[in-house]
Amino acid sequence: MSNSSGCCPPSKNTIDQVRQLYTDLAQHPEKDFGWGKGKENARLLGYEPAWLHTLPDEVWLSAAAVGNPFCLGPIGQGETVVDLGCGAGADLCIAALLVGASGQVIGIDVTLAMVERARKSAALIGARHVEVHEADMAEVPVGDGSVDVVIANGSINLSARKECVLQEIFRVLRPGGRLQFADMVRDCTVQETDHTDSDSWADCVAGTLAPERLLDLLRKTGFEGAEVVSFTGYRTAPTTVGALIRAMKP
Repeated sequence: MSNSSGCCPPSKNTIDQVRQLYTDLAQHPEKDFGWGKGKENARLLGYEPAWLHTLPDEVWLSAAAVGNPFCLGPIGQGETVVDLGCGAGADLCIAALLVGASGQVIGIDVTLAMVERARKSAALIGARHVEVHEADMAEVPVGDGSVDVVIANGSINLSARKECVLQEIFRVLRPGGRLQFADMVRDCTVQETDHTDSDSWADCVAGTLAPERLLDLLRKTGFEGAEVVSFTGYRTAPTTVGALIRAMKP
């Protein structure tokens, strides 16, 4: 179903870094990774109190949100949502609540341990309209023009094939479909004094882009209305900051 043949091949080293770190997060959520996670982090990022109360605590344990993509626009009953880099499934479950049983939510993650956690999270809330696939975001196993909304949270920066990821998002969205995501970007107000964090790809540092560069990629892919709505204050390094970004397929 994917249409990424024109993109560069995946970087095994980058994918291995991501899988190793997020397998560790899935299996050891109590560990200090040096950045915010869990239910309290979601509360600080503006997640609705009703979601924090409704979803079981287990769903939040390995959640590593960098912002709240749901504040970027409404998601309605009966819609189809794809969550790229769905992780342990907190956003996946929120989307499932929003679309209801008449909708569909599809999670994509490259780390098997997170896929298993996301499936368990969906089962915990009885969401039979959720499916989760182990796959690369640059090769999404979803049909052309079949999705109303694509969300992501701190995951697009992890891909070494960002152009491919954005092309895939554009492909799967219906005309008028929305992309609303939170991600780490370079904080252009901070001067980089060294490059000691340059190898920290899995920690959402090395793969980050300047906001305007990311917006430029969205526009070149064909999206309209691409904008950075706000910054979240979430940090994975002194040189990075969380951002809330949205765009639409014409």
